[in-house]
Amino acid sequence: MRRVFRLSRPAWGGIVLLLVATGTLLGVTGHLVSGQDGLALARLLPKGALAYVQARDLGKLLAQWRASSVHDRYYASDSFRAFRRSRLWAKLNERIREFEEGVGVTLTEDTVMQMAGKATAIALYDMGKLELVFVTELSAQQAAATPLLARKSTFEARTTAAGQPYLVRELATDGGRLRQGLCVATPPGKLVVATSEALMQRTLDNLDGKGDDHVLASMGPTLAAAQGFTPHDVTLWTDLPRLRQQPYFGYYWVHGAKAPGLDEVEATLADLELTSEGLVERRWSLTSGRAVPAAFTPQQQPVVARLLNASPFAVVETLPVDAGNVPAQIAVGILFPLPRPVAASDLPRIRVIEDTASSTARRGRYERLDERFDRDVDDPDALSSRPPARQAAGTRPPDPLESELTSLFRSAQPACLAWLGETTAEGSAPFVTFERALALHCRRPFDTKAYEAALARAIARRYFVAGTTPPVTWEVTSTGVVVPRTAVPLERCGAYFVSGDLVVMASSADYARRLKARLDGTAGGAAVRPASNLTGTYRQATVRLRALAPDYQRALRLIDAPGASGLEPLEGEADDASVPFMGQNIPSLLTVVEAFDVVTMESAAAGRVRMERVSYAFRPAATAGG
Repeated sequence: MRRVFRLSRPAWGGIVLLLVATGTLLGVTGHLVSGQDGLALARLLPKGALAYVQARDLGKLLAQWRASSVHDRYYASDSFRAFRRSRLWAKLNERIREFEEGVGVTLTEDTVMQMAGKATAIALYDMGKLELVFVTELSAQQAAATPLLARKSTFEARTTAAGQPYLVRELATDGGRLRQGLCVATPPGKLVVATSEALMQRTLDNLDGKGDDHVLASMGPTLAAAQGFTPHDVTLWTDLPRLRQQPYFGYYWVHGAKAPGLDEVEATLADLELTSEGLVERRWSLTSGRAVPAAFTPQQQPVVARLLNASPFAVVETLPVDAGNVPAQIAVGILFPLPRPVAASDLPRIRVIEDTASSTARRGRYERLDERFDRDVDDPDALSSRPPARQAAGTRPPDPLESELTSLFRSAQPACLAWLGETTAEGSAPFVTFERALALHCRRPFDTKAYEAALARAIARRYFVAGTTPPVTWEVTSTGVVVPRTAVPLERCGAYFVSGDLVVMASSADYARRLKARLDGTAGGAAVRPASNLTGTYRQATVRLRALAPDYQRALRLIDAPGASGLEPLEGEADDASVPFMGQNIPSLLTVVEAFDVVTMESAAAGRVRMERVSYAFRPAATAGG
């Protein structure tokens, strides 16, 4: 028998996963409708939403979510167990409990299933207050059978100024600090639930379709620019500038509210299509102030295909003319991965407070990101955990190697570059090697002698006593890979090779040899060319999860070693509250998404619009198993 959870467990969590990361569903066929016609519910919900998300058939999606194997795997995972220790969980759980107690309805997955009709939309207006409007297509008979309307006698009947009826129940929320009205209405063919009476009234006023106080009007500029947009199974729109101002977004989005590039994004639109082979996600971002990257040329596409097939992780993108500094910075990080000094203005984004509860924990700093760093997320007196302004790049001393490589690369005029990466492990050995490489497709011949001379000087600066001149020779191996030789082994210092117009610099000689063998094997055009679905594509990427996940899981579990000391649990917190972020949380997510085999991404640009197409392909066994 399937377990019945409170809504604070998988029901709301399931809805979020379905509408934002519906990657767990199998065997669904997308349905095409025109853009505006497929957003009819956006005409009902009022303006001012931070985010709008709709499902073409929420009842069907929820049923498939509950039937999928990923449903149980996720709620049994360490990642979900860690999420239940977070302030975000506590806040959401507390608010839902207040609504439950105020109305007398316990929200479970079954309850939500009864309220889930076909076309469904949710608009979020305030994350902290949980102000939202939910609308779904239900017949009058279906709406009357929902548990919420079964308690209609506990609500007060009211009408809008235009005479539209609705029910409202005044509730004390946020520990008694807020008064909110839980509102329910059943206009023809719909069920509407709102956590704000003002929002309910504005929603009902939109039923006549005459005004423009609706989310669709706010979405207008994004929709007009989103060439080829058609709603499929799930659609999401965000007012990103306003969303970033919400405290919870800054604390809980993995990149933070001040992540590079967000200042230039005005709004985002995403659409998810579910098929029997996997998922297809399409994204449009309306930007300002961004230069339009050059697109891949037909002559470059065979090279792109070779690079994408060369490694389990590969990203290939075009470069502007004279952009030698970009590949130079990447090359230095690959060839000499030494930690840079961290300036005081560039400290990591970790909550720092006094803590003396544990004699073994380091005083003043949390040791695990998911334990208690977010307890004071909405405490106005707490220090902000948002990262300070980045130290200007010009204030750090220039790296001599970076400067030399910048000049060298500009002379070669690279048209595109590729980041390549994979992991290796030797049998049962506990260590995992993370290999990286940079590949450049050059318009002009690459000066290998100048590269070797620059690397020799860098080796002398980094590994030998100042004032000495160590002999550095370069050996061309039988495979064609060139490696440096000195009096001491230098396995990870500058191995490279040239293959036609390609120059590849790798983190180790072994990785360079593997890459050269793969690239040489596809030099005749045997590589499968990536499908180009967008016009103006300037970046393509491939991530082969099945190849990468095992070694990543092994490495992450080693980071949080058994027996590592942590902080004592807070009052009322279970003894097992500590879930190591790297050792358990992230590896458990990799296990949850093991149904996926390969993820491919394509990015394109046209004027102010950035477009992305991401394909998540199921593993053959997962598809067969349904």
